[in-house]
Formats: sequence, C-alpha cells, structure tokens
Amino acid sequence: MNTIFHITNGDYLAGQLKEISVDGEIIICREALVSGPLKAGSLEEFWKIRSEFILKNYNASSESYYKKVVSEFEKMINIPEGSEVNLWFEDDLFCQVNLWFCISLLSKNKDLKIYRVFPKTSEKDHWKGFSVSTNSDLEESLRSKVLFKEKDIKLALNLWKAYQSQDNILLKQLSEEKSDCFYFLKEVINTYVNKNPDVFIKNLIESGTTDFNLIFEKFQEELGILGFGDLQVKSIYDKIVKNN
Repeated sequence: MNTIFHITNGDYLAGQLKEISVDGEIIICREALVSGPLKAGSLEEFWKIRSEFILKNYNASSESYYKKVVSEFEKMINIPEGSEVNLWFEDDLFCQVNLWFCISLLSKNKDLKIYRVFPKTSEKDHWKGFSVSTNSDLEESLRSKVLFKEKDIKLALNLWKAYQSQDNILLKQLSEEKSDCFYFLKEVINTYVNKNPDVFIKNLIESGTTDFNLIFEKFQEELGILGFGDLQVKSIYDKIVKNN
C-alpha cells in the first residue's frame, strides 16, 4: 500500500512527475474552482452543481466529470491514515482555490503529513509556475517541501470557506496572515478583489483588439496572477462577444 501521495494541479504536471519517477501515487486535481458555483450543502450536491456548470460552459458531459474529476477527489478522501501527501500547486488564484479545496478534503483525515511543494521560478516567470520547471527543478522543489502546520491548514480552510461564500472582506483579512505554506496571498487576493477579468477583456475588445490570441496574450501579461488558462479566458471572451 502506498504511503506517499502527490497531488498535482492538472495532468501536465502529473506527466512531468512520472518522468522523474517520484516515489508514491499521483492524484490529479482536474477542477477549475476559480469560477462557477461553489455553495452546496453536501459533497454530492457540490459534484452535481459543478458537473452542471462544466457541461454548460465547457461542453463536458456529467458522466465525464464524475469519471475524470470526482474519481480523483475520491482518491484524496480515501488516502490511508499516516500517509505523506505532497501538494504540487502554484501561487496564482486558479491553483490556490483548487489547493484550498483539496485541503478541505484532506483535513478530514487528522493523521496525514501534508506538505506544500513550490515551483522553482524566477521573479520574471513566477506566474508560469511548474510549466518552466526542468526535471532537476522538480526534484529540488520536492526536496524543499514545506510541512503544513495546524495553523496553515486552518488558514486554508478559512480561505476556502471565504472564497466559497464570496466574502471578499474576509478574504482580504485572511490574506494578511503569515504562513510558510502560502506565498503572495495578499497580492493574489487584492488582484481578485480589485481586477475584473470580464471588464479587462471587454475594454480590450472595445478598444479594437478582437483577436482572441492577442487578448489571451495581453491577459497573461496583465493578469497572469489569476492563473486563468485559455479555456477560462475564452469562456469570458465568447460571452462578451455574444452580448455585444
């Protein structure tokens, strides 16, 4: 039975970890909890509202959502007591929201050693995260992992609840807390609260930039801290174009 688990934000990083043959089982977080409905009375209801949102916005079937997404979260819930769990997540908002949710699932098991694994980046390409990591960078990141203490887990749980409730005042208060497991919280939360991606894209379109590739490039330059991929930006872009 595995006692070491690696949770990655997406399939690409999981593939990178397989290349360096890390010890343990890899579990993949395939959600994009940064957008869409999050309030639910139970996990079953949560999966239902998320699958409906994914179907409506990304044209993926409910069956596919349960097979590819929920099944991975269930693996997290069923990690054996006493295991080591390494969370490979970046610092942008997209990754952070997924990270907070994963910790909310893991925290139900009180006998886990949970670690944060940070990407090795320079100031210039920080928001590119693990995508610019070499195999040796990944190995160094794992060696430099940081243990989640009780206060860090509590902070993650509070961040998830605040984001889930869209309580921006509480999010800003929580972003002031110091933690070795969370970098750039203040910058990320401030951008989330003060910068509206829809308005940013709408302004670009109204100023004459209509090509999606150019818009995505500018979005990454200005709002890379949000961590939105092309699917999230395209969804906003399509909605604005449709309504104009």
